[in-house]
Amino acid sequence: MTHKQKSTRLYAHPFSKSYWRDAAAELKDTHMLVIAALMIALRVAMKGLAIPLAPNLMINTGFFVNALGAMIYGPVVAIIGAAISDTIGCMLFSQGPYFFPFIFIEIASSLFFALFLYRSKVSTTRIVLSRFCVNFFVNIVFNMPIMALFYRYILGKDYTWLQLPAIAKNLCLFPVEAMLLVLFMSVMVPVVHRMHLIYSSGEELKLTKKLALGLCGLFVASTVITGGYLAYNYNTSNQASWLDAAEKQQLNTALTEQARQQGLVKEDQVCIIKNISKKLGQEQVNVTFNVYDVAQEGNLEQVMKYRSTDAKKDNTLTEAGGGSAQTVKSDLAAVTAVALDPAQ
Repeated sequence: MTHKQKSTRLYAHPFSKSYWRDAAAELKDTHMLVIAALMIALRVAMKGLAIPLAPNLMINTGFFVNALGAMIYGPVVAIIGAAISDTIGCMLFSQGPYFFPFIFIEIASSLFFALFLYRSKVSTTRIVLSRFCVNFFVNIVFNMPIMALFYRYILGKDYTWLQLPAIAKNLCLFPVEAMLLVLFMSVMVPVVHRMHLIYSSGEELKLTKKLALGLCGLFVASTVITGGYLAYNYNTSNQASWLDAAEKQQLNTALTEQARQQGLVKEDQVCIIKNISKKLGQEQVNVTFNVYDVAQEGNLEQVMKYRSTDAKKDNTLTEAGGGSAQTVKSDLAAVTAVALDPAQ
């Protein structure tokens, strides 16, 4: 089937035989397959690109290409393209062991974009709903059982199903990603329409008062939610990972000296930080630490730059207990209230 022979019909919903017939027909269109190949290449290339918003919070730019491609060639080609791009992406940008079921997450996200945007009158509402479905149903609901399988069969660990940080992160990103996707589509829809790749002119995406208010609303929501996420992340994260080597050495030395002065540890023992928690707007810093016996061959200077996760890898250290202390943000060496945990 040539590109000119295809139907140009638009659908209000994907629940019809003719919709899926048109979607399947894209596999016979050489022009459309070339476009799909280009989108796959772009999607793979952009897998490693992200827009940082905050610590542990960033937007993966690949979803722009994913949504655009799904809108152009529909769910059937989108499913195949997602499988190919995920496989190639894992080969080129592997960030851990390969786990086949992850491919279904990529497929599901492409499918949602296609169901909302292919052969439709592309509108702000459809774009926002497509992004919401990906963030909620794919990244949260569908992702949980797949992650449980990954943890069990690949990592050999138990998986906590209700991952509040992951849920908060996806809900936080949604307004930002939705706003950016609307702006992206408002530019691209007229372009691909003039290229006869889609049949919606994008009239519903023109910058009207209603659209401007909607974008402003999404921007305000994203700002508020991002601020809330940052506060949550700050208050709940182990901030020991934020310290550089000199700061860890300063705090470990202060903890060890204070514990020795109080007669809590021996001369051949050291205190190594395990967890640091601070509350936003408060000066007080709560510290938990582990106590280690240091062998004679141990490098004490290096040991003092450790966190407990590093100490566990050092064969010259033997864990002997744990404890807690307090200090202040302005001077980590001002350690007070050092106490050891009760002996088990």
